[in-house]
Amino acid sequence: MYRVAISALVLPFLAACSDGTSGGGFIAPTPTLSSMPETLTKNLSAVNYNAAGNSITLRLSGLDGGAVDLTYVRKPSLDVGNYQAYTMQDDPLDRHYTVLARESNDGRISAGVTLDGGQFNRYFGGGFYERDGSFDQPPAANGQVAYGGDYAGLTNLDTDPGAAGYDLAAVPAGTDPAIMPAQAARVSGRILLDVNFNEGLMNGAIYSRAFVDDATIVLPDLALLSTSIAEDGSFFGDIEFRGSLDNDIGDYGGMFAGVNSSSVGGVLVLSDVDNNIYGWTGDAEVGVFVLTQCGQPGEDATICAIAR
Repeated sequence: MYRVAISALVLPFLAACSDGTSGGGFIAPTPTLSSMPETLTKNLSAVNYNAAGNSITLRLSGLDGGAVDLTYVRKPSLDVGNYQAYTMQDDPLDRHYTVLARESNDGRISAGVTLDGGQFNRYFGGGFYERDGSFDQPPAANGQVAYGGDYAGLTNLDTDPGAAGYDLAAVPAGTDPAIMPAQAARVSGRILLDVNFNEGLMNGAIYSRAFVDDATIVLPDLALLSTSIAEDGSFFGDIEFRGSLDNDIGDYGGMFAGVNSSSVGGVLVLSDVDNNIYGWTGDAEVGVFVLTQCGQPGEDATICAIAR
């Protein structure tokens, strides 16, 4: 993989639209998406995701194609674990977008992220989470629970042309790099959330982070700092690299869903991928997690054997 971000001139995402809509035909506002923090939605304003039907349509302010609402192409070869991949590239010199999304085992919440690899000194993207139903808090006797499983992310670092996951449309030999797009490099990892519903607090970690196409490059662990759970079961908190105190590198947020909050989904946005281990500049990451509560059907056996 190319290990240099687009350039030192890469700036944060442009301001996100705040009039998000979703659902059939993008007719009515979706409370979860329209009320999400703009630091997480970024350039994304509407989503229609059907995991069973392998379909996702996005409304994204990011030069992703001619229509306002675009249905992306399912790309199983770019899946990250159980997170479904979709792509969009209108022509070989247009931006290439990757989407990673997943629905919970109980079908009560879905979440996803999208990002392009960058072009003309900018990149676009954002995240979403949508819940079916309302917040159902576990009983006080079962107020301390854990959620664990896989994490998936996208970065504005290039996917190398020789990688198995390379998906950019071919350009003629000799095309000037100044006008060529890049493909977002994918990240895999593991995540644990510890939650105390009686106290209304939660925190967690993302670990074993690595590039899907080059697992030899080790990425630092993330600490999801303690934050409160709102009355509607949503949450929003800060992120640091583990062991790097008071170095705020981004935000995470999401919602609990299902009977007794059997599942959780959320997204995160990072302004730094590697804590400057590799000297990258302008590097950024968006990530998604959809998890089952330990003790529920479909739990992550490895994590839940330790955490309950």
